Amino acid sequence: MPSDTAHTDLAAQTCVIVLTLNAQRYMPGLLDAIARLRHAPARVLFVDSSSDDATVALATAAGHSAHVIRRAEFGHGRTRNQAAALCTDCRFMVFLTQDACPQGEDWLSCLLEPFSDQRVALVYGRQLPRPEADGPERYARLFNYPDRSDRSDVGDLVRRGIKAVFCSNSFSAYRTEAFHAVGGFPERLPLGEDMAVALRLLQKGHARVYQPRACAVHSHAYSVVEELRRYFDIGTLMSMDAELRRVRLAASGEGLRFLRGELASAWNPRRPQSAIRVILRAGAKYVGFSLGQRYELLPLAWRRRLSMHSFFWSQ
Repeated sequence: MPSDTAHTDLAAQTCVIVLTLNAQRYMPGLLDAIARLRHAPARVLFVDSSSDDATVALATAAGHSAHVIRRAEFGHGRTRNQAAALCTDCRFMVFLTQDACPQGEDWLSCLLEPFSDQRVALVYGRQLPRPEADGPERYARLFNYPDRSDRSDVGDLVRRGIKAVFCSNSFSAYRTEAFHAVGGFPERLPLGEDMAVALRLLQKGHARVYQPRACAVHSHAYSVVEELRRYFDIGTLMSMDAELRRVRLAASGEGLRFLRGELASAWNPRRPQSAIRVILRAGAKYVGFSLGQRYELLPLAWRRRLSMHSFFWSQ
């Protein structure tokens, strides 16, 4: 366990980057999570997509930096690369989304702790369900973000497939030098820039670590239609990124294991509608993913309608 001084040193070399758009309702929780840290980062940078509310004013009033971009310029990889270019003086970068609220006073230290191993280039933390989350929303978080740590390197790709590069930029940290050495985030992807860069880091000999002691509340309740659109984007991602597509082929039935577990969690003979909703969402995921893999056959107008990130198809 690193000493308290070591925690302070790591934090003092870190820039926390938060992406925002009309995030006023999330700002009190976010700002409090940063203010309560026992080991403060060197800098906190809010990258805002021209919010219409008080997001930027709240960030600057709390003493943080704000970089405003035009809303039409936003891209998951592009905007994060722009932020990373403003933090080259920091050894580590932590990325947060506006709706991910870190918990406790040591979340930053816990997230940075694995970097004491020089091979580690990427760490992502545990995401907990919202208090109001329903059963499927809770199950998804507990399945993907368990309470046990995990580590992967290039040797795990054949055995674990896509699971070896699973991570989330909603709550993650990168070693800046290694990040830039692989070219940063790919920018021509609708989503999944985090897994794409994780794969490239592993291929360069680095390691990826899941740190469950660093926690943030972050989850979503997707409807059947939203699941279809989300998985259309995931299918598109796999079609566009040849490296991820090859890794996915090595996956070991993770999707089927998730479905079985979710059905078991939802099954109640007195309320069969819960299991029916799980099956409907699973069907929507399959259809969306299949369409995404064949996005090139679809007219541009269809891609925009099917995508959860329709702005991507306008860029």
